[in-house]
Amino acid sequence: MAGETATKRARRSPNYPQQPLNWAVETGLKLLDKEGVHAVPPDVVAANLGYKDANNGSAARVLANLKAFGIIQKAPGGKLVVSKDVQRFKLHPADADRAALIHQWLNKPLLFSKLLEKYDGNLPSDRALVFELVDEHGFLESAAQSAIEVFRASLKYAEQFSAGVTNDVAQEDAVEDEHQEIEVAVAAPPKRSSVPAPVHVGSTSHSVPVAAVREGVRYPIRLAGGRMAWIEVPDPFYEADKKRLEAQLAIIGTVDEDNEF
Repeated sequence: MAGETATKRARRSPNYPQQPLNWAVETGLKLLDKEGVHAVPPDVVAANLGYKDANNGSAARVLANLKAFGIIQKAPGGKLVVSKDVQRFKLHPADADRAALIHQWLNKPLLFSKLLEKYDGNLPSDRALVFELVDEHGFLESAAQSAIEVFRASLKYAEQFSAGVTNDVAQEDAVEDEHQEIEVAVAAPPKRSSVPAPVHVGSTSHSVPVAAVREGVRYPIRLAGGRMAWIEVPDPFYEADKKRLEAQLAIIGTVDEDNEF
């Protein structure tokens, strides 16, 4: 009977992160600012987090939490090092790649990866998950509840980060499409009289029949404030024509944008 009681007292739940992913990422960035990606003794890491040394019970739990997500890693000589992925997350210019790192860390804890793989984003109720952890994974009920809370918070953080990236990309694509979209409209052919009228070009006295003038092409140019400008060019349009048109645009009077918008 005494042996059975001792066994019950000694029973422990499987390891799981006791702080959510957003906490782990923020803490990892703080450690990165302190030590970079250099391997240092655990006591130094603990001191950077406000603990006397790594033997402190709270410090040991914090370090274990960071290891569970892969934010810090073991290094030779019993040292610890901030993962280079944390540095990539801080410096990478593409938010989509930073979101990928968030999901990589979310899947790092074994328990989290099992739940994500099993339910593929369609999680059951917390009550059902707690029962599963107790019944199938050997958790104590209190630990199972805590684990699900941390899992839910970590998943929410990852989803919100990805959602923000998706919205930003959609807005950038909309702006890019607005700037790059060029609608080409062919101008309606001019009305032609039954008798061709002479067209004088420059100061010459040579006449060119209207029938010989080919249709032009109109290009819309989107401007700020929802305005439009149209440029109509003849066909064919030569390089010399383009240079002359650019020179003409350069001398057109404009209004300072700061005073206009």
